[in-house]
Amino acid sequence: MNADLREGSGTSTDRGANDVLSGRDELARCKTMQVPVKHSSPMIFWRENASEFPLLSEVARRVLCISARSAQSERVFSSVGRTITDARARLSPSTVEATEIVRWGCRAKLINLDY
Repeated sequence: MNADLREGSGTSTDRGANDVLSGRDELARCKTMQVPVKHSSPMIFWRENASEFPLLSEVARRVLCISARSAQSERVFSSVGRTITDARARLSPSTVEATEIVRWGCRAKLINLDY
């Protein structure tokens, strides 16, 4: 299916065997469609129109599911920033990684360091 999406061709499983649409045909039909300006959600729009535009809706689902937030990665960098200080600037990458794994395990209550 990925090659079909890139090449602009493919078939829909929702349509009959004789009703084959290329990605270009779907895109052309979609461009002529009147979409309400204040639609509730792009994901809902593509779910509702998946039978009409099977290839485009598949692409949209794959693209729209990517999180725009980087909160988890920001937390990791902040945590590593607290580990690597001027006094600990010569820590090896493996030591920093091990320290972060232990810190994560303690926060998740998977590791108990209370003796």
